[in-house]
Formats: sequence, C-alpha cells, structure tokens
Amino acid sequence: MHTKITPENPNGYDRYGFAWQNVPQDSTAHLDFGCYDGVFLATLKSKGIPRLVGVDISKNAVQKAHERFGDLEIMHISKTVPLPFEDAEFTSITVLDVLEHVDEQSTLLDELNRVLKNNGTLIVTVPCRHFFSFLDTGNLKFRFPRLHRWYYCWKHSKAQYEHRYVSNPDGLVGDICAKKGWHEHFSRAGLEKLLKSCGFNVVEFDGTGFFSRVIKNLSFLLASFKPLQTLLKRIEALDAKSFESANLFCVAKKQQKNE
Repeated sequence: MHTKITPENPNGYDRYGFAWQNVPQDSTAHLDFGCYDGVFLATLKSKGIPRLVGVDISKNAVQKAHERFGDLEIMHISKTVPLPFEDAEFTSITVLDVLEHVDEQSTLLDELNRVLKNNGTLIVTVPCRHFFSFLDTGNLKFRFPRLHRWYYCWKHSKAQYEHRYVSNPDGLVGDICAKKGWHEHFSRAGLEKLLKSCGFNVVEFDGTGFFSRVIKNLSFLLASFKPLQTLLKRIEALDAKSFESANLFCVAKKQQKNE
C-alpha cells in the first residue's frame, strides 16, 4: 500500500485506513453504503464531519450498529436502490468491500452518483483479481456447496445454515446477493471502466497485500496453535503494508454535469 497512513488515522494498512485517509476533511455529509456494524463510520467522527450516515441491507448488522453507535445515523434498507436520499445530498461516499457482493452494480453506482454532489468523492474497495484469487474462502460455498453445508451445520447448526444461506430474510446467500452467486474479483481496468460508465473519474488506485489469502487460510487451518496466530498476524500486517495486489482500492470523483 503506497498511501501514507498519518498518525491521526485510527486504522491500519487496510481498506479502512485507505478510506479514512481519503475522505475529504471538509466533507459536510458522508454516506457509508454497506456500513455493516458502523465501525468505520464511527472512526470518521475524528474528522469532524457534521453528518455521518450509514446504510446496510442486513438487519442484524444495523441492529449491532445501533447498539454500538447510537449517535450515528444508520438505517436498514430492504434493497440497494433507490436510496432514501435527495439528489446531491452527500459530499463523500464510501463503498467498502460491497460491490463484489452486488448483482446490479451499475444500477447501484448510478444511484450513488445521484446522491453525490458534483465533484464529490467516491471511495471504493474490492477484492483484486490476482494470482491467489482462487484461495478466496468466500467462494467455497459456491464451489463446494455440499462440503460447505456439512461444515457449517457441524460448526453451527442446520437451522443457522438454513437461515443464513437458504432462506436469508435479507435476500442474501451469506453476505452475497442471491442473484449474484459469486464473490467477484476486479482488475483495475475493469473497475475503472465500470466507474466511468456511471459518471465517475478515477483519481487514484492503491491496494494491499499479495499473500493475504494464503495467510488467512493458514490462520484458519492452524487456529488451535495460538503462538502461530500472533506471528501470522504480524506477517499479514507486513504483507498489507508492502504490497498492493490482493485488495484493490480506488478514489474517484463525480463528473461535472457539463463533462
């Protein structure tokens, strides 16, 4: 990751650190789409942004956000579009590891373009298509559905599996849109083309890691070896800081209407 994390940034060399660093200091209203439990949104308080808004399609995530950060404006949405906001209501928007879960990506980006001011900042993070993409555990449920079902039922319960992966009330398979059925990885060219088609100009690309998926899989397999977990976390942090291939980060600006 080549973006410099300043001392006041409460995050590390990850998507949160990149996003926090690039959310404009003078933003007057920020939207975090797919805010989950509100953790990242809460870190933006230190920037003094007057209005912080988060939305998520997961009712459980929004409930957790309300419990942890009752002072934040976080709401549940039953579908990705349309959003319950006026045109040009926000000066900055973050979409952190969300696009890869969404089926109608262009429709969502068009809607985010609508609620963002001219020349407003859009920050997007997604998994990057690279050498170790095949190790993405998020796709195991699609590659090996029977094995995944057996393991999840054994680890948790059949009822929990049915609720999360079969009859999810939020229209998801785990955390992925049921219509999509895949945890997508993006190239820089592909993401830039998608953003440009929806009215955004890319300003900067960055990323983290190279061996992160290898490290995460080792961490899972060696979970019972506690001393190794500390070592693997240190290696993962060094990997994130030194490389920019596993995760793709992007800063874009909304095109002016006369462009």
